[in-house]
Order: sequence, then structure tokens, then C-alpha cells
Amino acid sequence: MANSERKRAVSFYSDGPVWEAFGLSRAAYLVVPRRTLQSMPYSWQQRFVALMDEAHAHLPEEAFPEYSVQRKERGRFVADPLREYRHTGPIEPMTLANITPPRDLRTQLHPAPAMEDRTNG
Repeated sequence: MANSERKRAVSFYSDGPVWEAFGLSRAAYLVVPRRTLQSMPYSWQQRFVALMDEAHAHLPEEAFPEYSVQRKERGRFVADPLREYRHTGPIEPMTLANITPPRDLRTQLHPAPAMEDRTNG
């Protein structure tokens, strides 16, 4: 079979949805604050927790090391208002009028939730 006829093997690791969601960035991590997670609709929280439970059940312990996170803005460390999840309450969702599409349309790390997900919670 000639090289032009060979199909490249698809890998869920390097060709899957997460790879595509990171787009062309060189980011090695996705950090999501607890307050952000707790602000998601209840059904999303259930799905997130179930997926993380599945991940912990199927991947070795080394896949989940402990990290410390500090917020930066314009290259400088700053106080993180999202850190105060116990005293501040949920983050209010954006209205559709305030949502702007991502610069890279392939980036799906911050998609706008569907309207039914916002109302059905």
C-alpha cells in the first residue's frame, strides 16, 4: 500500500476531543476553581463528579498528583476572589447577549451552555 493510501491511526489521546478543546495553545493544565464548579447547574455538577469518579477508578493514582494553584493577571500574582467559595455564593451565569464567541472556533474549553441547561439546572 502506498504512503498516500495509508490512513493515519487515530488516537483518543492526541486526536480526541480534549486535544481539540485545547486548540493550538501549549497549556498543559486546565484549572477550574471550586466556586466555578459549584456555580454550574446541578445536573452538570452530577455529571462532572461522575466523570471524575470514573477517571479515578480507571487511571492510576499517579494521574492525580497534588498541586498548588496561584492566580495571575498580566503576568503578576494577584489575590483570587474565587478562592472564597464559602463566603461568596455562586457566580451568576452570563446572559446570551453578553456571550462572545471564542477567537479560535475549535476551542471548546469555555463553550456557552445551552439555554435549556441554564433553566433546567
